[in-house]
Amino acid sequence: MSIFDSPSVNFHVDDDLEYVYVPAVLALFNHVISGIKAVQSRIESGVSDLKAESTTLLSRFPKESSVYPLIETLGASTDLEDLKGRVDNDPKVDGRIDALRRAVAALEANTVAAQITFHQRAERVLSQATTAATVLNGFDVTAYNTSLAKRVELQADYKAFRAELFAAADLPADPEESWEAFVAGGEVYRQHLAALGVHDIDRCLYCRQPLSDPAKDLVKKYGDYLSDKISADITATTAQLTTLTAAVRSIQISEMTSLLREYEGRDDQPSFYEHLQRLEALVLAVRAAVADDRAATSDAQAQATTLLTHVEAAHVHASDELHELGEQARNRASALSDKKKEVSELVAAAELAKSWSTIQNQVRNAKEADRLKILARALPNHCRAVTDLSKDASDQLINKSFDKLFVEECRALRAPSLKVEFVGRQGKAQRRKVLSGKYKPSRVLSEGEQKVLAMADFLAEARLAGITAPVIFDDPVSNLDHRRINEVAQRVAVLTENNQVIVFTHDIFFATTLLGLFEQSKRCSYFHITDEEGKGTVTRATGPRWDSLSNLKKNVNQTIQAAKVVDGEARAALVREGYDWIRAWCEVFAETELLKGVSQRYQPNIRMTVLPNIKTEALPEAIAVVTRVFEDACRYIAGHSQPLPTLGVSPTLSGLETHWGELQECRRLTIRRKAARRRPTARDTPHGERPPTPWREQRGATTLASSAGYLGDDVTVPTVGLASGELACEKGATAQCAELNARCRRAIQLESSLHALRGRPQAARRTPLSTTAGGHSLPGH
Repeated sequence: MSIFDSPSVNFHVDDDLEYVYVPAVLALFNHVISGIKAVQSRIESGVSDLKAESTTLLSRFPKESSVYPLIETLGASTDLEDLKGRVDNDPKVDGRIDALRRAVAALEANTVAAQITFHQRAERVLSQATTAATVLNGFDVTAYNTSLAKRVELQADYKAFRAELFAAADLPADPEESWEAFVAGGEVYRQHLAALGVHDIDRCLYCRQPLSDPAKDLVKKYGDYLSDKISADITATTAQLTTLTAAVRSIQISEMTSLLREYEGRDDQPSFYEHLQRLEALVLAVRAAVADDRAATSDAQAQATTLLTHVEAAHVHASDELHELGEQARNRASALSDKKKEVSELVAAAELAKSWSTIQNQVRNAKEADRLKILARALPNHCRAVTDLSKDASDQLINKSFDKLFVEECRALRAPSLKVEFVGRQGKAQRRKVLSGKYKPSRVLSEGEQKVLAMADFLAEARLAGITAPVIFDDPVSNLDHRRINEVAQRVAVLTENNQVIVFTHDIFFATTLLGLFEQSKRCSYFHITDEEGKGTVTRATGPRWDSLSNLKKNVNQTIQAAKVVDGEARAALVREGYDWIRAWCEVFAETELLKGVSQRYQPNIRMTVLPNIKTEALPEAIAVVTRVFEDACRYIAGHSQPLPTLGVSPTLSGLETHWGELQECRRLTIRRKAARRRPTARDTPHGERPPTPWREQRGATTLASSAGYLGDDVTVPTVGLASGELACEKGATAQCAELNARCRRAIQLESSLHALRGRPQAARRTPLSTTAGGHSLPGH
């Protein structure tokens, strides 16, 4: 069974496809390629097994040994003679290794490192102490004490001058530092104004009021005070003291102090400990004197000179000892390195002796693996050669035939023209569709063009394989225009000549087109698939039907009942929905009851045989009612505009019920007139025969299943039972069909006799059909 559906479109359009049908000769190529690949796989597996070296072999050798790289790169190119020359077969090798390891352990017990650490610290401390002693030795105590005494004397004179100068100034308090800042600030502001050329000597700098003569004298005294020589001498003396004490203030003795605190009270104090104590005390004393502006002791410089001599000697001694310890540590490290290397080489030589058989096997396996690799190099070339031969054979046996059939199908379906490339790989016949520029068709073509292109590919392959099994189309015309729908329908009709075809579709135009193509041959069966009473309900019918009077009546009644239990906007919406259903009811009533189905939607032909069934005497009254209600309904639904006078008028529930009652009464009157001139029933005919009616034989090779509409309650589906010769009639069939009905029965009896003479039953002519809907299998008709 072959199936074509929408999900397979991209598969048929873009993918590199293999053929469903492949000649047996081409299948041999696949077997040859599979054999080559199997040999290649066996070789790769053998190489992998041969390369499965011992995972613990390398870990047995020290990384520092010269043997380690040779074991790490152990392979086909390894020189076994060189390795064998490194083997140590001495039975006492383990004792030698143990002796060397003891020597290494003794050398690793490094006691020199602690001594080096102590002497490095001592050198830093003594270096700091030497710097401090040098600074104190250069400190001029005499000059410092002289400058300090001079500044004290100048400050006393300055204070007396200030008191005498402002004795008569009537100041609120004695002049002091804040007063001096006040006076200095005023002088700075005066100089600023003078620089700008806006200073007025007759006005106060602060309040800008005119100055009296006493005030001017006071301002003059302020100027004299600021420019007197005593203050300048004090400033110069202070600067000299700062220069003399700058080096003393910058002395750093943190390292020295830390060492003194650490060894305080201990018996293992270094030899220079006492000198460092005295130096620390001297530095602190001189610092304190400088910080407090006190005179320093006169022998401070002499003490610094003596301490400098001792500290420098200790510093030189510590440096010499540190150098000796460093040389000793380097010699020890060199000896340790040599011993470690000697241990590594001896351990590696001993391990070579123990693992020699494993090493020999691994080298032998590596050489065998290299030989297998050489054999495997030619296999890909052989595989490509077979593939090329397969492509040539496919082109001769399949591709050219497919290309011809594909072009015919594209022409029949009006599919876009493109190029088919045959890209067989690994001995497989494959095809690919490309447009100009090597673009995939899905990137250029529309969805409809892709669908007909996929269908052409599907049908061409089916013809190539000579498939006669049933063919199923699932919605083949989605996204297609009307012209292409007609072309697809014609192609499906042609396909039914050799295959049973089952079509599932939602497209009513496609369904009616197919039914029209089988109007003469009557070789098509039609089924509705709905989910009204359960998913996948299948009902046999004569053609598509969107709706029926019974269904529409049910919807109108349900809408009216729902509107009665609500109010407000909800009721208004339901009333409008009810008028929408009434409008549809009017259309179906006119088509099925008034016109008796002479002209039906989605049907290509006019049914002239039922034209006499129209009740012309009932039409005027029914038309008047139906037209009036239909026009009112159109004004209340969203799909139609309203005239300006009724634009703001909303429908009411009572109006809906009134209109619905009028329509139901109109239908009852029409049916009553119909019953008044009822034709003979089965009871009126002899032998219980059914009323005569035209009949259509449903025996062909096509089953058409549609989920496009509903099967109406008022529709009687015509059926034929060929074995029994019974015929079903439609409602409204006329008595003039009686003769035709009799002739049909005689023809069926004659056909049964002919089959009996030929020796095969009549039922053998009936083609079993099957379809699938909603996952359920249905019996054939």
